Amino acid sequence: MFFRICLSTVFIIFLESSLHAQKYIGLNVDNDLYFGIDRYYSSGIFLQWGKLKATEKDSLSRKVYKSKHWTIGQEINTPNLRLTEELAKMDYPYNGWLYLRFTSEQFFSPDQGYGWGVQIGTTGAEASLAKFFQNTYHIHILNLDPLTWTWSIPQAFHLNLNASYLWGTSLGNKFKWVNRNDIQGGTFRTSLKTRFGLQYGSISGLPFFGNRLEEWQEGISIFLGIEVEYNIHDYSLSSSWFNDNGPFELVANDFRNKFQIGIVYNRKPWSVHAMLNNSSRLITTQRYSRHPFINISLNFIF
Repeated sequence: MFFRICLSTVFIIFLESSLHAQKYIGLNVDNDLYFGIDRYYSSGIFLQWGKLKATEKDSLSRKVYKSKHWTIGQEINTPNLRLTEELAKMDYPYNGWLYLRFTSEQFFSPDQGYGWGVQIGTTGAEASLAKFFQNTYHIHILNLDPLTWTWSIPQAFHLNLNASYLWGTSLGNKFKWVNRNDIQGGTFRTSLKTRFGLQYGSISGLPFFGNRLEEWQEGISIFLGIEVEYNIHDYSLSSSWFNDNGPFELVANDFRNKFQIGIVYNRKPWSVHAMLNNSSRLITTQRYSRHPFINISLNFIF
């Protein structure tokens, strides 16, 4: 009898753990190569992992979902004329950004939550490994000439902080209005951002706003929306906010927008995300008014 009670207790604890504690590891990639171009924000690679635990909030058994997320990321900027060595012909800066980010999030329901995070990293062609990885890829994979990287945003260490608020509300018939608001500040980027749109499909919660495990389920959902950002300072485009330490005389746009169409497909234990982005000019003198790129993310849930 005692053995049965112990066995039942262990089974219940294991079941609760499997239901309320989940982890993921994933690879997230941005690239404009799918459109046969290689300019502006041309590449982003992000290795991500995290975990979530649901706990009882009060005597009514309402849950609070607490999650932690880590990202090792690299972003690469490239001018339109990527083989030129003439500074005057560059309409966009060369820049690499290599960083580590930690984010903590708390959700009161799968449709409402907030988070905060900290990000540390380095810029510079060599320090960020951007020149090495980009030219290695171009030479050995694409069989192209190496990019010049003659002029680039200077090397510097950066610290950034951010906070976010996310929510969604059902509109009926599997439609949902969703919104994410972000504020970030630090030596690398300072801006205010909001992202909103329509979500449709069988996946509940906010699957298009990060790696959401609060109510992970199999199915398909699609997203159509826009991201609007007020840029206060962006080191990757205009160098230091405090002193003129960059070679470029480029002016960053204060307001940016990005049209988005996305899809999420979940089937245990995998989650696949794809998002088409079409961005407005980040620099006032960019030769092309808009820039498309695709984000593809593959996550393993366990």
